[in-house]
Parts: sequence; C-alpha cells; structure tokens
Amino acid sequence: MKKLIIVFVGLAASLSAADYSGIWNGNGGFESAKYGSVPATAQMTLLQSGSSISGTLKIGNGNVVKLTGTVSGSTISFSTTGGTGVLTANGTQLQGKLTSSTAQILDIVFTQQ
Repeated sequence: MKKLIIVFVGLAASLSAADYSGIWNGNGGFESAKYGSVPATAQMTLLQSGSSISGTLKIGNGNVVKLTGTVSGSTISFSTTGGTGVLTANGTQLQGKLTSSTAQILDIVFTQQ
C-alpha cells in the first residue's frame, strides 16, 4: 500500500503545471502590408507565482517594459504599457502574438535561455 501511495504522489508531482519563470529570447516578424514580415527580436524575463506572471519585455532596441498577466494551462496572457501578448507553450518554446497599442502585430517564438 505504501508503494502505491508513493507512485500516486510521484505521478501528481509530474502532472503539476509548468513553471515559465526564466529568460526567454524571441525571434519573429512584424506583419506589414507594405513589406511583408519585418524581422524582429525580443527578450522576456518571467517570474511565475501560481497562475500569476510578472516580468519584463524588450523588443529589438526598444525600452524595457514591465508585464503582468496570467497562466492558464499552456497559455500565457499578459499586458504591458505598450500592448498585450498571448503565448502558447509548444514543447520547449512559447509562440504567439504580441499586439501593440497602435495595432502592430508581432508573430514571435520564444526559446528559454
């Protein structure tokens, strides 16, 4: 019986939610009607506490901005002073879209450093 309990405890621990804390480097492109996809890089630092997420985001040579948001399953949703983002975990990557307050859309894939 003790072995069975230990197996269930180990299984429950392995099924716990992922922790997305860390430094993430991103590559992607801004959608442009005139130029197609304009390449861009980004770096994001995340700190997860339960289903809450906080951190910073820097796109290209822009300013570092603070972000806050939530984690639900494999989806991270957040906002900054300059826009919003929705990223989905796909293996060891986070991929999705960042939308600026001026409606610019950045399709991006982040890989953890």
